[in-house]
Amino acid sequence: MKSNNKQLSKEYFFPLFCIFIGIVFFLSDTLGILNFVRSGISFVMQPVAYEGNRIGGEGKEYLETFVRLNEFRKEYNELSIDIYQKEVENSFFILLKEENESLKRQISLGGSNSAYVMAKVLSGGDYEIIRINKGESSGIAVGDVVVWGNMFVGIVTRVDREGSLVRLPSSNSSNLEVVIVKGGIEEVRILDNFNALSKGVVKGSLDGIRIENMSMEADLKNGDVVIVNDTKVGEYLVLGYLVGLSENPAATSRSGYVSTIVDYDKLITVFVRTDH
Repeated sequence: MKSNNKQLSKEYFFPLFCIFIGIVFFLSDTLGILNFVRSGISFVMQPVAYEGNRIGGEGKEYLETFVRLNEFRKEYNELSIDIYQKEVENSFFILLKEENESLKRQISLGGSNSAYVMAKVLSGGDYEIIRINKGESSGIAVGDVVVWGNMFVGIVTRVDREGSLVRLPSSNSSNLEVVIVKGGIEEVRILDNFNALSKGVVKGSLDGIRIENMSMEADLKNGDVVIVNDTKVGEYLVLGYLVGLSENPAATSRSGYVSTIVDYDKLITVFVRTDH
């Protein structure tokens, strides 16, 4: 019986001892006796707690990002579609603006007694031809002249129902009679009354549009205006400026090159004269 009491007292001793120690620490902390211990523990544990909170926050953000990944992807797709729509609208506006400016130019500079079909350039980049989106169904035929305002673009050489090929003056197979005049483009825009300095012939080549057979007696200078005056064209149209004029006094004629005013690579809207 004694041994059982001794064993029971040992079992209660440790819990009672812990309660006693707890009461002592509580009273000591209340009275401020253990402030130095609290300060030491805080000094050691505060950086640990801060770093733990930081790592935990980053982990939380990463998990939130991962969880919301589908939401982010949906927002990205919506933004991409919105940007694409804005680009389409902007491109449409640019095309309308270009078409409007081309129409104004054609009305002010084109022949008022001629019939024209407005067409869009489908492909370019080739120094010999461009393709346009109008053909037989629009009344276009082989031999029709393509212009931009009073600027010569080319001659239609092939036609199908819904498209045409236009031969540019830079083509190897292009030969046109021209005249060279003084003054700027605006000064010769009516192209009715002007004094030709010389006649000439322009031919397409790989190195540019060559102009030959110009008079040695004419007072020609680089920058003079080259105007198409050919029966195939049927009207005076501006081709470009005279450049690279030859200066050989022993030659029987002068030659050079033509710098075109129209940039064929950037053409969007052109006009085909159909009253042939």
